[in-house]
Amino acid sequence: MTKIIKHIITVTKLARIIDTSDACRRRHSYKVERYSLLICRRLKLPEQEIKVIKIASMLHDIGKIGIDLTIIKKPAKLTIEEWEQVKRHPEIGANIVSQLGFFGEVSDVIRHHHSRFTGGGYPDASLSGNRIPIGSRIIAVTDAFDAMISDRPYRKAMSKEAAVKELARCSGTQFDPCIVDAFLSVNK
Repeated sequence: MTKIIKHIITVTKLARIIDTSDACRRRHSYKVERYSLLICRRLKLPEQEIKVIKIASMLHDIGKIGIDLTIIKKPAKLTIEEWEQVKRHPEIGANIVSQLGFFGEVSDVIRHHHSRFTGGGYPDASLSGNRIPIGSRIIAVTDAFDAMISDRPYRKAMSKEAAVKELARCSGTQFDPCIVDAFLSVNK
């Protein structure tokens, strides 16, 4: 079995573990991956970039295994201290993935998937625009969309129409407008 096939099998198993740890997250990693790959194809990204984004999208939330589950599943607004813990998950995830032996690009994409297009995201608030890896910018959109259309312990799911409006509203600030446009063109 080739090394890449072993990696894909490992990633798939890890993604299932992540998603089954929380009933609200069922199939979240799979949906983020699917949406992300649609954007990659729309943007005609190189195959190597697509492979990185595929793996990163499946593992983007792996760092949440390092966060107390009572916080992740809390049915109310998080305290400032709890929110600070949740904000650590991209760095925790990047560190986990780098220890699994995946190439550095996957780790970087995971680390920056909560970066905001105009800056101010986490973990590195100074990172913005095209300095954010394209995979991170793609996952930011697909992760947010799936989160919005899914029930969470603290709120009910939005309609797809409302989620699309929110993506459009945040295009150019939170999200890369080119990525939002690509997503909206393939997700009608």
